[in-house]
Amino acid sequence: MDYQRQIKKVKSLIRGYDAADLLEALYRYMNADGEDNVDRLRRLPWLVMLIIKWNCLENRVHPEFAKRLTNDSFNKILKTAYKLNEYVKMPNEVNHYRNFIRNIAFQQFIYQKEISGTTIASNNILFADLPSNHRFHKRFIELTGVQIGVFNKCCYLIYAAFTKGNSVSIDDFYQVFECVGRDNLQRTLDILSIELHKVKGKVRENDCSNGSYSEWYEQTPFLRFPLIKHDGKYKCLNIFVFFRCIEGFVYDLLKNDNSQSFMAGFGKVFEDYLNKGLKYSGCHYIDENTLRSEVPQNVNLVDFIVSNKNCNVFIDAKGVELPYLGKVSDNPKVILGKVKTSALKAIKQAYVLNNYMLKNSVNSVQYKSVSYLVVVTYKELYLGTGRIFYESIAREAIDEITGGIDDSAVIPLENIYFITLEEFDLLCSVVNRTNLSIEDILVHSKKSDLDPEMKKFDFSQHIQSLGVDITRPEYLDASLKQITEMKLLNIRNMNY
Repeated sequence: MDYQRQIKKVKSLIRGYDAADLLEALYRYMNADGEDNVDRLRRLPWLVMLIIKWNCLENRVHPEFAKRLTNDSFNKILKTAYKLNEYVKMPNEVNHYRNFIRNIAFQQFIYQKEISGTTIASNNILFADLPSNHRFHKRFIELTGVQIGVFNKCCYLIYAAFTKGNSVSIDDFYQVFECVGRDNLQRTLDILSIELHKVKGKVRENDCSNGSYSEWYEQTPFLRFPLIKHDGKYKCLNIFVFFRCIEGFVYDLLKNDNSQSFMAGFGKVFEDYLNKGLKYSGCHYIDENTLRSEVPQNVNLVDFIVSNKNCNVFIDAKGVELPYLGKVSDNPKVILGKVKTSALKAIKQAYVLNNYMLKNSVNSVQYKSVSYLVVVTYKELYLGTGRIFYESIAREAIDEITGGIDDSAVIPLENIYFITLEEFDLLCSVVNRTNLSIEDILVHSKKSDLDPEMKKFDFSQHIQSLGVDITRPEYLDASLKQITEMKLLNIRNMNY
């Protein structure tokens, strides 16, 4: 109740100002030059983006009758909003502390990471490199009027332009019209933007919270339209929101268009991509097709098994992201409901298959007393290890699965990792470039996670702690070159 009362105070302070004036003030505050990234994050950009949302929803006054926004009134809005931190849940008020941290991760981590060359290139391979007659290509053109590969190039050009100034117009790109076409750039700018006078309606249309407590943890609705268009100029509200938007735009657009149809086709595309990474790594592995020819139809399979004389590493591709409630809720039942067909299903598949291998002979791969499971998802689920997933979310569900499995076939929870596609790419790159195997990296990760002082939040931190150079795999280089090798102004560096 105190939280809701504080929100009412913030909204009452917001009302009565010209929405465009307050939007400009919030934009300048959030994007003011700072000493470093820590200084930038001290301004709490996730909260400023939430105030921007409220500003768009609450202010209806005509500019002629609006109150004048002074420094004092603006600072009062900020201070009142910042006090919301005093009324939100603390770690001891949720079912498990990890779920509290997980909510914070979804809320804040999108503002902490530079644009990823690995993610940009992998998405280009996943979608732009599909055959030209693939239904994903056809549908994307129907929805946008732009080819996927050209769209990706245009996004990169727009990113480059915003590293040089706060706003852009189509004419600012005259030097690269010959590379991608003026019309394609114009369409891409419009796809990523919303007209200033339409912002309120668009925000309301994409508001999943309905003013509930979940709004505090949500990722801003501006992820779908990070640019604001006014008088032919495009302004980027927050460059990190823009990064996250373009990194997954094609996936998000096609999935939101028809989720069932898209996921039915994307699963195979995602598996094929992981196959490319495993080939590059040089490890010995068996794919699902080989297993299917040797295992009865009623036995669950995983997509790949990396096998050596010491252990088996089960790898399952789940090309998913979480829906709204899966990101903002700390309720284990709600979260479990959103990952039942991905994370939980992968564990069941691996357990059932390992149980079969324990009791039956399979020519292509033999049961090993040591085994791991790596579940690769398209976007982050922030589930951590199997142990964390079990303790914070899925205790009863996993106990039910293991009930019919021989103890020797149950993969230890500490040996289960949920990782993103980017983490998988970097994992394959490390294996290719060093003497480390996938098993070595998993053993290293497990050892760290068993030590409270060395425990990591996500798998990328384990990769970074290996003490080797981390670079994107070479199979991404050609794809990234397709997108970036154009006549460009100087731009900030990508990650990896």
